[in-house]
Amino acid sequence: MPDNYNYTAIKLFDDGVAAYIREDFKTSIKLFSQALKQDPRFALVYSSRGAAYLKTNKIKKAISDFTRAIQLKPGDARSFHLRGLAFEKSGEYARAYRDFDRAIEIDPDLSAAYRSRNAVLDKEVDDRGEMEDLEMADHLASIRVALLSGEKRAA
Repeated sequence: MPDNYNYTAIKLFDDGVAAYIREDFKTSIKLFSQALKQDPRFALVYSSRGAAYLKTNKIKKAISDFTRAIQLKPGDARSFHLRGLAFEKSGEYARAYRDFDRAIEIDPDLSAAYRSRNAVLDKEVDDRGEMEDLEMADHLASIRVALLSGEKRAA
């Protein structure tokens, strides 16, 4: 949420999210862009617009938006993960690996980043840690299932 609570930006962001969920990516990009005109420091909007660009194969624009989101909010593991996905899609596997690795450093519970990092390992970087990533992703998933089902489980 932006610091100054620009309600116009928030409303445009919410409408952009709704369009994204409907898979109307062109509209979501337009609405996210309007939100950024209202509040150019709204990091979540950059990340969200980047995701819409990624869905429409506008990889360079996606990377640019994820990078801006990271500049505004350097502790956002999701933005690093999403930028890693964009780098992976562009064939820049080493850069993707570094972003997935950074996402995991920031949020060790982000199981998607472990799976993404493992997928990149299969493509180019190397095979270090492949089994560890899969095991950690499975472990995190089982903890979430246990928590959701009310079980108590040691981590």
